[in-house]
Amino acid sequence: MSREEELLDTIEQCESATCFLRLSNEIINLKLKELLPKVFVQDEFVMQNAVAPLIEKDGPLVTTNVVSKLVFAMGKLSVETYADIDLYDQMLDYVLKQPTKLRFDDDMVYDFITNQSTLSKGEDSFYLDSINQLKFSSFESFSQMRYESLIKTVLKLSCEMLIERIEKEILE
Repeated sequence: MSREEELLDTIEQCESATCFLRLSNEIINLKLKELLPKVFVQDEFVMQNAVAPLIEKDGPLVTTNVVSKLVFAMGKLSVETYADIDLYDQMLDYVLKQPTKLRFDDDMVYDFITNQSTLSKGEDSFYLDSINQLKFSSFESFSQMRYESLIKTVLKLSCEMLIERIEKEILE
């Protein structure tokens, strides 16, 4: 099982949105670093002497922000995918500065979900419709548990869909 798969499984056990954002950003970073060599010239010498040092643990391409900007600048990511990656990065930065862990039912998490282009497009917009139905329903205690469960599910799906989009766009 790859590190990415392990992290996706671990997301299921997250008790807070803070935990989810840490893990999902790590998954996004791993995927970008895995695919980054594919955007460069496919020459063994170039890979060994130029690309490998860039993506090593202490290399300049360590952060998701820097790697995504490079891949976007090379024309391998769409504006929407780049924006979603940046949104994940910004949201993680925000939650890490908070004194308490962000809960799944927090309005910031709702805003985060509604701002993702991954979820707002055509066939995937039904996730937002479902969240809105529960968020604004009047069955407070029952719907609160269902709402948080739905948020966790949608967050995991959005991360998986973003990873798939990253892979598809870079490999095309």
